[in-house]
Amino acid sequence: MLSLTLLSCGPGPIGSIGAVLSRDTNTGGVHVREAPEGLGAAESGILPGDRLKMVDGVLVDELDRSRIQVLLRGPVGSKVVLTVLRGDEVLHLEVTRQPMGKAPTMAPAEERIE
Repeated sequence: MLSLTLLSCGPGPIGSIGAVLSRDTNTGGVHVREAPEGLGAAESGILPGDRLKMVDGVLVDELDRSRIQVLLRGPVGSKVVLTVLRGDEVLHLEVTRQPMGKAPTMAPAEERIE
């Protein structure tokens, strides 16, 4: 897991979007695996199964896990705009970063992206 310093994200504790993402090892697509109730992702309307395409306008399909983590993380309370595909819809959703908690266990065929 990538360790980030507080200086890389500004003052205060580091937060993230409050979702578990995984990469399909066949297509390279990044999908929402879990969006727990009460956390930023779910509160902004993100659902399990959504495909993440962009973080603040940056395409994520060809980015490695570490780069995606850097884009998703930032000071608690800061906002990030995610572009997701849901069926035929393209959604631009603003998510407020929240304190990071204990992450769930991932299945072996998936790559963890926090």
